Amino acid sequence: MIRVHRVPLFVQMRTVFLILVVIATASCKSHESVSGRNISSLYRADLENVLDVQYVLSHKKDGPSELTYRIAPNSLFIAQDDSYRDIVSFSIRYRIYQNYSASEPIDSGYVVMKEVDFLPNHTVEGSIEIIVPSGRNHVVDVFLKDLGSIKSNRQYVDVFNGQNFTRQSIEVRASNGEIVFSDYIKQADSVFIQAEQSVNRLFVSFYDRDFPIAAPPFSAVSQRPFKFSPDKQTRLLPNAHGVFKLNVIQPGIYQVNRDSLSNSGGALYYFGANFPNARTVNDLLLPLRYITTSQEYEKISQGDNIKKNIDTYWLGVGGSPERAKDLLQEYYGRVEAANRLFSSYMEGWKTDRGMCYIVFGPPTSVYRSSASESWVYGEEGRYSGLNLTFTRVVNPFSNNDFRLNRNGTLKSPWYRSVEFWRQGRIITY
Repeated sequence: MIRVHRVPLFVQMRTVFLILVVIATASCKSHESVSGRNISSLYRADLENVLDVQYVLSHKKDGPSELTYRIAPNSLFIAQDDSYRDIVSFSIRYRIYQNYSASEPIDSGYVVMKEVDFLPNHTVEGSIEIIVPSGRNHVVDVFLKDLGSIKSNRQYVDVFNGQNFTRQSIEVRASNGEIVFSDYIKQADSVFIQAEQSVNRLFVSFYDRDFPIAAPPFSAVSQRPFKFSPDKQTRLLPNAHGVFKLNVIQPGIYQVNRDSLSNSGGALYYFGANFPNARTVNDLLLPLRYITTSQEYEKISQGDNIKKNIDTYWLGVGGSPERAKDLLQEYYGRVEAANRLFSSYMEGWKTDRGMCYIVFGPPTSVYRSSASESWVYGEEGRYSGLNLTFTRVVNPFSNNDFRLNRNGTLKSPWYRSVEFWRQGRIITY
């Protein structure tokens, strides 16, 4: 016999009321806009629960766009199935917004990658298809979650899907067939380009430019005009599979376009061997300019053994070999992180954000909009904190160009931080 438990009427009414309140509250609550989120984790390599993931977006002709991901080796939790195969499992959720200020996505999706075969010390790569409206720019909020641990990664991918030819109009592969995720090429080599549109030729404009390092945050600087006349222009023809071969030989900017007269296009950069790592003498010497005096820098950069001069400088700052080693690792670790994060048409350590990242350290909070990026050091709203604002610059070579809003109030925190370094103290403002 089935017993039916009768709920008193007043209890039923109270339950209905609570449900209606929850529904009304949920319907009135608006999603937080992307610009209101703290994205400082993107600039923190020391966070244990953040996965190391790279993304590259490419638009396909007459079809959905393709968001390709690469997860660093051994980042995911490794399990074993019944056959003792190493496997990983993760999920990808994406939301497409019209811009950073939009609170509601125009589209979203969720994909579960379960029990994917894993090879030790190998990256995990794949792609998902997303439909992005053409004719305007968007931003994609991508959240990748490791299903075997608490690790995750959240990034915001800018989408350029207008009429112009951009980096997202091409898919670039190295000579070994691997997809090139960054805009910079790591070594002199041939790269292979697949265009989103059926074109019978592409043009590559090469620019050999040497840009100065960022000026101090408090100084008034005027940007040097860029000479848009390329040093060399090459025409590329496709092979039988519609793939174009580009030989990257010397450092500089390689701008790919379908129009030989256009200043815009999909740009690739080659900054020399070892980049983004700081390995050569110049890699170690040039960033010292941020924390040395003119006389010190001139002394270090002269002589037959510049590397020895650099070691002597850090030993003098640290006071002991152990302390000097710690300073070297932290300072040049920041140089390398700046190269990975902020490189555009110039090396990341030379940019305004790179300079601030090296000297001040990773910011406590970061907020990004379509037009700017704000960094906060310390507790927000406190007088003792430091606030930096970088304005996004429309640049035909890169969408990763941000310029610091310089002002005189940054003079004291800058000199204070530089002095800490010169005293052998690792500083995060």
